[in-house]
Amino acid sequence: MASNPPDPAAAPEKAPYTTRFRNGRGGKIFYGWWILAAATLAGTLQTAVFNAGAQTLVLPLVREFNTTRAAISIAFSLRRLEGGLTGPLEGFMIHWFGPRRYMMVGWVLFGVGFIGVGLSQDIYQFYAAFLLVTLGQSVAGFLPIVTVLVNWFRRLRGRAISIYQLGNSFGALLIPIFAWFVLNVGWRETMIAVGVIVIILGLPLASIMRPRPEDMGLLPDDDGRPADEDKAGGTEGEAMAQAAAVEEEEDVTVGQALRSRNFWFLGLSHSTSLAAWGALQVHLIPALTDIGQTEQTGAAILSLTLLVAGAGRLLGGFLGDIVGRRQVLVVACLGQAGAVVFLAFATTLTHAIIFAVTFGLMFGARGTLITVLRGDVFGRTNFSRLAGLMDPLSSASVVISPIVAGLAYDSSGSYKTALIALAAVTALGAVFALGIRPIRRR
Repeated sequence: MASNPPDPAAAPEKAPYTTRFRNGRGGKIFYGWWILAAATLAGTLQTAVFNAGAQTLVLPLVREFNTTRAAISIAFSLRRLEGGLTGPLEGFMIHWFGPRRYMMVGWVLFGVGFIGVGLSQDIYQFYAAFLLVTLGQSVAGFLPIVTVLVNWFRRLRGRAISIYQLGNSFGALLIPIFAWFVLNVGWRETMIAVGVIVIILGLPLASIMRPRPEDMGLLPDDDGRPADEDKAGGTEGEAMAQAAAVEEEEDVTVGQALRSRNFWFLGLSHSTSLAAWGALQVHLIPALTDIGQTEQTGAAILSLTLLVAGAGRLLGGFLGDIVGRRQVLVVACLGQAGAVVFLAFATTLTHAIIFAVTFGLMFGARGTLITVLRGDVFGRTNFSRLAGLMDPLSSASVVISPIVAGLAYDSSGSYKTALIALAAVTALGAVFALGIRPIRRR
């Protein structure tokens, strides 16, 4: 008498948040963890020398080119404008050409741009070189990396993205060192050396990226055995279980996403909640020098802010899974706004430290939750295209806020009014977050 096939329901279930480091092929580590490690190292390097570390150049450039803070702020605003304008195209190019080759090109542009900054002889040459740096970082940076992580991690996506964004905090440790070289060795020499270093380190990191686990016979989160092993000897129940694991997350088309309220409310929440940080990315160190701190101390406060943000990212990721992502995002946006108001009235180093701790925690939590919500709203298949299409919306406030803060300082000699106004815009992020509907999956 023929035996009945094994019942899939009788198979032992995997704990919902158990991380398996081995993929069943000779005990090798799941390749997704190598991708996550490379992504974190890339984030570390980019934060140290550009995303946050570049503001150590603001006052040296003001002195070098005998210009205003608003004029230097224009370069930092143009980098976000460029990202917002090219984001939609980048999303489609990542989808078509694959993130690995795309990122390799980006690292080369990133390095060449830094060398150009070091060689620039006037502010217009600096603008051109800085835009090249911006383009390179965009091509090598956040969007292609998160696209890969969204594909490789599903159940563990929030935690994987949190770990990747810890690279920002690791990079923060290097900002005081970077600032020391800018202030003591010379900003030109430092920029040229950084350009060479990022090319040497960036190309191997980009080569590790693979678009999807299925291309390597694996599944997201290392769920189940490789597909080829299932074909060779796996049961029908095991194959069905793996298919269910992959299809549990329902993808949306580009048209469906653009017609949904979640796309627009998420983009508006992202944009407004970044308003204050857009200005602080340029003006935090100058603002701290205005209350009597040195540029090196300002760099240390910036470093502390991003270090604490690392803890905020982990806290936001875990609390978002437990309490709810929208709810925690609302608290984070309001907390950021309160910290910026506090900074507007700061007069001592102690005040600056309190700001750094408070803002860092809230900023870190906000960043992780926004990114995870993007993955929830967009799904895997069209993530890069939809994230790119959202860039013009999410970049709007960050383009404007550095120039607003610079003009406010040049006209009044103080950042207070600009910081209070930007805090109010940041608080709007909480309002828009409340408009995001809960994500439902099959």
